[in-house]
Parts: sequence; C-alpha cells; structure tokens
Amino acid sequence: MKHGIVFALLLASCAQKTVQPTPAATTAGDNGARAGAGNALSGGGSAGDEVSQGGPAEAGGGEARPDLFDDSGCEHPRVIANCSNGWCKLPPGCFIMGSPETEWSHAPQEKRVKVTLTRGFIMAEREVTQAEWLAEKLPNPSKLVADQGDCADTDCPIGNVNWFEAASYANLMSDKEGLEPCYDFKHCVGNIGQDPSGLVCEDFTITTKTIYDCNGYRLPTDPEWEYAARSGSRTAFYAGDITTRREVGVCVEEPALGAIAWYCSNAGTSTRTVGKLKPNAWGLFDMIGNALEWVNDQSGWVPTAEALTDPEQTYGAGQGRDTRGGGYFGWPGACRAAARVGLSASFRSPGLGFRLVRTLHP
Repeated sequence: MKHGIVFALLLASCAQKTVQPTPAATTAGDNGARAGAGNALSGGGSAGDEVSQGGPAEAGGGEARPDLFDDSGCEHPRVIANCSNGWCKLPPGCFIMGSPETEWSHAPQEKRVKVTLTRGFIMAEREVTQAEWLAEKLPNPSKLVADQGDCADTDCPIGNVNWFEAASYANLMSDKEGLEPCYDFKHCVGNIGQDPSGLVCEDFTITTKTIYDCNGYRLPTDPEWEYAARSGSRTAFYAGDITTRREVGVCVEEPALGAIAWYCSNAGTSTRTVGKLKPNAWGLFDMIGNALEWVNDQSGWVPTAEALTDPEQTYGAGQGRDTRGGGYFGWPGACRAAARVGLSASFRSPGLGFRLVRTLHP
C-alpha cells in the first residue's frame, strides 16, 4: 500500500534535521552553499543543450556561505542531452554524491563523497510504462488502493512491483536483445506481475564480477541514479534548492519542484503519464517524483572514504534495497536528489516502479 511507503519515508525522516544550523554552528564541510556546479537549469532538453555551471547557491534563503567541502580532483563532465529512441547517454565522470549537513532534510547516510564512474551508461529517458510492461505479455499489477496509487493510462509508470520483479524485467529485456542477463535469482516463488505478491526470491547473484561489468539491462546503482538525477547540479533538486522549513515529513508546495516533478503538492492521488514535465539537463524525465524508483543497491550504506570509484552495494546483510525520487506522494525533503529510502526487496505498493540502465562498454 501507498501508506507503507509513506511510513518508510517517515521513519527515514526521524534521522533528518528539523532545525537549520546557524552560521556560528557550521563546521568545515557542513554548510549548505554549493560551489562549482551551482544551480541546475530549471529545464534540460534537446540534444546539444549544455548546462551552464553557475555559482554558489543559497541553502534555504539568506546569504550564501562558502562551501568548505574539498571537491578537488573531481571534475564533472559537460552535461549535454544526448537522447534517442527513448534512451539518454551519460558519459563517465566524477560528481559529488550526497548532501551537506545543512541541506534541509539531510540524513546521515547522505555523507558527501567524491564518486568517479569510469564507465558511461545509457538510462531510460522515462520510467518503465504500463504499455512497455504489457508488451512483454506480463500481468499488470498497477492498481489503486483507497483511490490512491497508479494512474490507469498505458503511458503511466508501471507500479506495484517489487525489486525482484523490476530486476527480472531487466533480465527479460536483456534476453529479448540477446544480451547477458545481469541477475541470477534463486529459490523463487510466484510470478512476475502476478497478484498478490509477484515474484519473491530467497537470494540472487549477479552474473559478472561487478554489476557495472554486465552487458545487459539492469537497475541503476545508487551513484548512477544520483549522477543522472543531479545532471551537474549540487542543489537539492536539479531545478534549485530546497526551502528551509520548521518540519520535515509535511506536504508543502516547493517552488523548485513545480515545473519538474509530480509530488505530493501537485500530483493529486496517483502517478501521472510519463514525460509531461520538464526534463533535466541530461534529457531525463520524472527523475524526481511520479513513480518511486527501485535501484540496484542494498539500503543503508554510508560512504566510508572521501573518494570512491565505481562503488556498488549489490550485497548486504539483508534484502533491503534503495528507492529514489520520492514518488508522487513524496514531500519535498523525500524528493531531494540525495534522498534514499530502503524497502524490503519483496515489498510491493502502488506508485513503486523503476527505470533501466545499461553499461556502455568500449
């Protein structure tokens, strides 16, 4: 149910800040100004559009303060929309993953880290739709519960799928194109798309040394998803920063979100058809809001180094997997580019979908 996801978001909010630190309380690496990349453009777009890397952005209003986070040696590539046939090509490069401690709704797992992705990848321009799902002759699990959840148009995102179903769909797409499937599932019950629980597995392995090595379709890693969502920005959203408020976990109108995201303030009671709002500078639609998106990685991990190369968290102690983007029901803090919420891999809910990526090999 949608309420299950909302409850998970509320649990995540328990660790988030509810009081913005004053300048006197700010420590090195803690303040909320963004150096280098600055604000993202409010709308990305057609091939050849380049992002202007602006100056520092203010965190929640007031005077911008210098950012003491050491981003030396991490050069973000030029951000140009390069999309065709429903896929956008993203080059390898370095970016700052996570959020400063003064970003409104920051959580401890969002510790900032310099991440280098050595392989480019393609990402689906839009979330997987019900039409694409049905084209594989799969039962459509999308639904409304108490008049809330998944919209019914075939151009709406597929919803009410668990992590195993999302990863299995990726394998289907790989098989369809003669590519190597990335996931090998073990001890499974149920079937993909089938009510009430879909496909649930006791375990899985990946078919290559790392998930980045796989040639087939798969779910994005946490770093890939955030690199794609940020599209060169360091603000809370790719269209600007988040407004500082007295409380987290409350639905309010956020000026930076209206043009780019279906979220709690403008979506109503369900997801919406994909691709109707402004894309980001890579050309990707609905990275924020609309369907909450499964990603590849184990939930709850916190960076333990200042810089990481091709990090992945495919395996962990349990079956919690990360979700990204906040969803149509998400309040602004849950929709930030750095925000991630862990759910059980077997969890299903209306409004819970995904998009695919594929590594670009030389």
